[in-house]
Amino acid sequence: MHTRLLWSLLLAALALNAVYGAVAGVLVPAQIARADAANKDAILAVALTASSLLTLVVHPLAGAASDRTRSRRGRRAPWIVAGAAGSAAVMVALGYAESAGAVVLGWLVLQPLLNVVEAPLDAVLADRVEPSRRPRAAAFFGMGAAGGLAAGAAGAGLGVAAPHAVYLALATGLLVASVGFVVANPDRSSAGTTTRIPAREAWASRDLRLVFSARFALVLGHQLVMGYLLYIVMDFTGASVEEAGRTASLVIGLHIVSLICGSVAGALWIRRRVPWIVAASAVLAASLLIPVAAPNVAGLMAFAVVGGAARGVYLAADLALMIDVLPSRDDSGRDLGLLGLATIVPQTLAPALAGLVLILGSGSYGVLFVLAALAALSSTAIIARVGSAPARRP
Repeated sequence: MHTRLLWSLLLAALALNAVYGAVAGVLVPAQIARADAANKDAILAVALTASSLLTLVVHPLAGAASDRTRSRRGRRAPWIVAGAAGSAAVMVALGYAESAGAVVLGWLVLQPLLNVVEAPLDAVLADRVEPSRRPRAAAFFGMGAAGGLAAGAAGAGLGVAAPHAVYLALATGLLVASVGFVVANPDRSSAGTTTRIPAREAWASRDLRLVFSARFALVLGHQLVMGYLLYIVMDFTGASVEEAGRTASLVIGLHIVSLICGSVAGALWIRRRVPWIVAASAVLAASLLIPVAAPNVAGLMAFAVVGGAARGVYLAADLALMIDVLPSRDDSGRDLGLLGLATIVPQTLAPALAGLVLILGSGSYGVLFVLAALAALSSTAIIARVGSAPARRP
């Protein structure tokens, strides 16, 4: 595995996730608010729900399509470049969208195109990285993703008054990073024949199902509290929305820095996957109980640091394990796309489930933290049942 693969992978993940953080987190909500202030909440809810449903379909299909691509440039490169070019064009147009309908339509076109970049990019790890180096590659990918989300949201927040300029910068960054990745890491021709196995047979793998279920539970627990962080800060401190927003930003910043540090540690030390995932999941579960014992800003910051570091280690080991248990190299795009639903689905469900828990729990955020910790603990129990990685079929 060449060093340039690691760094170009980090840059590609950084550019891709900067788009997610900026567009979904800041630009689209701001544009909708300008276009229709009276109905902004309902319009944004429809837009985000519809785009999430599209992602559930497009992400695995994009991975499967790249598996079946035959070209002199390889299987993944044509999709990464085409998806980036299409995304860049839509972002430039979105920068000048003025009506709420145009903004929603632009986002519903953009998100599937971003998945056309993301799914084949994920599969590169399975294609090009040997097992002993996968935690390191996964750590670089995770650092790029975390840093991109933070940088995108921060940059868009500063430039929200001039969305066309932010969109142009994001489009340029994504296109340059994607083309640069493909040029720096030329793939071999995929014109020959391959051996595939049906999806039903692949998903008969016990370890594959366990890895999926464990990630689903952990992501669900994590998102139960992160989605309501602003309201949690307001409840713990009695601060105004503006003051709570600044505190929440600090907590998120600490969480991301700690996540990156955890990813670096994972890249340096992880060899065996399952024990590290079990330990990281257990530490994350414990960190979710800190704000229950200390319902104040200090407790939230302690959770951000400890939980962020644990999540960084988890991501480095878990992505490597996901690749280890794939039954077929020739179907890695399809199967990683389906495994990716273990992240996408709980992120979609978490806000509604958290709202229901808060209603039933009389608005107690302590109950929410306890439920999140239980979800993370269940992930620990599930992943501990994973055996040795099966040998892949040719």
